[in-house]
Amino acid sequence: MIEPVTVFKGLRGQEYHVKNIEGSKMKFIRKSTGVEWPMDLEGVLRAYKELTDFRTVNFKPYVPRTHSPALGLLLHLKLLSK
Repeated sequence: MIEPVTVFKGLRGQEYHVKNIEGSKMKFIRKSTGVEWPMDLEGVLRAYKELTDFRTVNFKPYVPRTHSPALGLLLHLKLLSK
C-alpha cells in the first residue's frame, strides 16, 4: 500500500521524500533539513490499529522520533483525515 508513495507531508505541512523501503523500514528525508530518518512501518500500523486519539504525541511509543511523519503518512494514504 505504501510502495508508490514518494513524497508526503506532515500535519503542519513539512515535506518528506521517501528514499527507500526495505522490509518494514522506510527511509525518508525531511526536505527542510535534508536529514535522513528511518521509520518502522510496523510501528505505524500498530499505532493505526491501536490508537483512538491520533495526536502526534500519541505516536511516541510506536515510532520514536518520527511521530509527525507517521501521522502524515497515514493522512497521505487517506487512512485518517484532518
